[in-house]
Parts: sequence; structure tokens; C-alpha cells
Amino acid sequence: MIHVVAHVTLRPGTAPVFLREFRDLAVLVRQEPGCVDYFPARDVDMGLHFQPLDPDRVTVLEKWTNRKALESHLRSGHMRGFEDRIKDIVLDMKLTIVEEV
Repeated sequence: MIHVVAHVTLRPGTAPVFLREFRDLAVLVRQEPGCVDYFPARDVDMGLHFQPLDPDRVTVLEKWTNRKALESHLRSGHMRGFEDRIKDIVLDMKLTIVEEV
């Protein structure tokens, strides 16, 4: 399995726009061959001093059966369209891509 964690930092106050676009995209992505899971998440305040909280960050969690499926997803037309629609509200994106060992 391939796991992707994407931390997306957005312009202040634009998370609802990002989530609306993401939910439309997720319907298509979840139908892609090899997609096991694909969803957005927001920070939960657990009162831990070592947990940074950011109301303008959305974390996208993905699970793919293999590298080929993820590579195909990244090249898909609906991903390019999504990236085009959100480019003006995304300030930063950090990806972690790992494989189960």
C-alpha cells in the first residue's frame, strides 16, 4: 500500500471553497482503479502542547494499492482541473508519500 499525507495551507478563510472543490473531486478519485481511501481532514484540538493547530490547513489522506495507481491518479485530467481551480487559494502544500514495509 502507498499512503499519501498532503498538508495544504490555504489563504485565510478559504477552507470552505477548497473543501467544496475537493468533495466534487473526491467522487471521481474514489472511482479510480487502485484508490482505497481519499478524504480531507481538519485539525482537532486535543489540548496537546506539541500539536500545532491551523484553521487554514486541510490535510488530505490517501491510500493507494500501488505506485502505478497513484502515478495514474496524479496524471489524471480531473486532478489537473482541480489544481487549476484551487491554485489561487493554496499558499503551500507539503506531501509525505510512504509505502508499507
